[in-house]
Amino acid sequence: MISPHLEAEHDRLLQLIQTVRDSGSVAPINVWISPAPKGEHIYYKLSSKNPDIKNLHLGKASSEKYRDWRARIQRREAIAELEQQLSMLQALIDRQATLVPATSDLNLNL
Repeated sequence: MISPHLEAEHDRLLQLIQTVRDSGSVAPINVWISPAPKGEHIYYKLSSKNPDIKNLHLGKASSEKYRDWRARIQRREAIAELEQQLSMLQALIDRQATLVPATSDLNLNL
């Protein structure tokens, strides 16, 4: 039997991931924002290792494009963190599922 607390946490993490996804677009992997100094000002560009996504000029930090992509990257990072927590939790659930039947068998033999 799996702990109801672990199941509840599993469901909570899945719900959080969905909430983050529903809050807006998520940046793909291997995409980041790079500063591009030009004279006295700093402009930003979207850089990428993905061939599908070309470098994109984002403008200043106050621009709508910059803020949009910054939020997309933050959502991607939040999802990655939650998925890592979910993976660790799933390992605990799997471990508990394999240990509990073995423990139950021992109790039946007593």
